[in-house]
Amino acid sequence: MATIEPYETKSGTRYRVRYRKPDGKPTDKRGFTTKRDAKAFAATVEVKKMTGDFIEASAGRITIDQLGKEWTENRTGVVAKTVATGESTWNVHVQPRWGTRSVGEIKPSEIRAWVAGMQAEEVGAATIEKAVGQLRQILEAAVEDRRIPRNPCQGVKAPKHKHIQRGYLTHSQVHQLAGEVSSHGLVVLFLAYTGLRWGEMAALKIKSFDMLRRRVNITEAVSEVKGELVWGNVKTHERRSVPFPKFLAESLARQMEGKGREDLVFPGESGAVLRVSNYRPRVFAMAVARCKGAALRQRAKEAQRGKLKTPEFPTITPHDLRHTAASLSISAGANVKAVQTMLGHKSAAMTLDTYADLFPDDLEAVSDALDRAARASVGKKWAAS
Repeated sequence: MATIEPYETKSGTRYRVRYRKPDGKPTDKRGFTTKRDAKAFAATVEVKKMTGDFIEASAGRITIDQLGKEWTENRTGVVAKTVATGESTWNVHVQPRWGTRSVGEIKPSEIRAWVAGMQAEEVGAATIEKAVGQLRQILEAAVEDRRIPRNPCQGVKAPKHKHIQRGYLTHSQVHQLAGEVSSHGLVVLFLAYTGLRWGEMAALKIKSFDMLRRRVNITEAVSEVKGELVWGNVKTHERRSVPFPKFLAESLARQMEGKGREDLVFPGESGAVLRVSNYRPRVFAMAVARCKGAALRQRAKEAQRGKLKTPEFPTITPHDLRHTAASLSISAGANVKAVQTMLGHKSAAMTLDTYADLFPDDLEAVSDALDRAARASVGKKWAAS
């Protein structure tokens, strides 16, 4: 049982609580200004010891710097690009604010103030979400190690992502862009009709393709991290078999002709990996600019005739071809699950959140479809009764 002892200080009488930790080792806590507060603390300690919720006060003195290092070293199954992004988030946002702080003294109100501060500085919602997520995981490790009783990040929400108006290409625009990038036109068509990420496409080898079934198997990806190429397996939910349309089969066959099973399908110069850091500014961006110019000139002619038909050509990046693939698939009638599988999303909810504006929400159309189905199944008489 805990014992309470008074002692004298320059400020008056104070109280010390002596007690034993769950391992039997003696310890104490001093500084209570009233005996009542000391008794309350002693009672709380005994209850926590009995319920298994006891946490030694000194355990929470470890700093975010120290725990962050442990957390980073113990992470497994994280791809190099994610590690690099995490390092940037840590160095820019988390470590400067929380590095020297003890985990046991961090309060939820302080974390909310930090989030508000980043918003005021116009830090992007995605970046804030990553920063809060990183701090949350580090503090969760402290909870698991019984350094703190609860995670102060619990209940703290990052700001909602602002809806970004994406540029979706039409079928004709996809082919127009493919024509403008000359020797890499097939890359544009392939990305726009399969939805692969750039790193997944760049890593494809001859053995990845099943030409008879018109399928490509996604098992690995290559990314650029600080200028270096890093190869790795894709995440479990990103491993998939993606179909490609018939009209690409002949072009793909020519692209693979004369190559071995381990050769890259879409190589860059001298057979090396096709780097987006080179392709985007030197090839893709210039081709997009030419397409935009052509669309503007055509629209100007149509405006003079009072018959504006040609759509504007959006400003896009190679990654936006992935969004175009989703758009073209949905407009062709693909359901959420099919699009999720094609894109390698972790869940259908993620697909809906990302492309909610593309899925039809016409409830009248649903009602009409049910009416047609009922009439076809049970006849007009029963459907009308």
